[in-house]
Amino acid sequence: MGIIKRLITRFWPTGFLFLIGFLLVIYVSLGIFYVQQGAQQKEFEEQIVKLDAVVAKPLPSVEDLQAEYEEVNRALAPIIDIAAIAILVGIAEESGIDVAPDADKFRVPSAATRGETVGGSSYQVLSFSNVSVQGDYDKVMAFISVLDSGETLETMVLKRVVITQTGTETIARLDVDIYTKPEG
Repeated sequence: MGIIKRLITRFWPTGFLFLIGFLLVIYVSLGIFYVQQGAQQKEFEEQIVKLDAVVAKPLPSVEDLQAEYEEVNRALAPIIDIAAIAILVGIAEESGIDVAPDADKFRVPSAATRGETVGGSSYQVLSFSNVSVQGDYDKVMAFISVLDSGETLETMVLKRVVITQTGTETIARLDVDIYTKPEG
């Protein structure tokens, strides 16, 4: 027993320092894990807040979904090119473009009709190429803006716009597609 007491007495300072060092390494390691966990926990909390916003939004009622479905079908109702030209002429008139035939400021060629598949559904496309609009810059830009916004006809897509300036007048050449469901 005396030998053990002498060994403990002799190695006590070294053993104590070794024990302190070991505990310090464990403490630092746990501290690093804690700091990393805090950042990860903050990220999880942000994700929870985002998910709460989605979950808190009420589901639409069946009536609302049915009304939206009917509105989409109404917007995709088949249209003939004469009616589509009348819509384009109406937009031009509202924008302040002179649409009188003798003024030669607004020209709409006949539409080319083609079929197209988008997102797994088939559509009939009325394609107006080289629609010509001429007039004051602000009026021409108002016409283009209304076409691009889709507020008059939601299924109208402005495909191409080329604008040139000649003196005081602006000339725009446009390609416009109107998507509808095929008849039948």
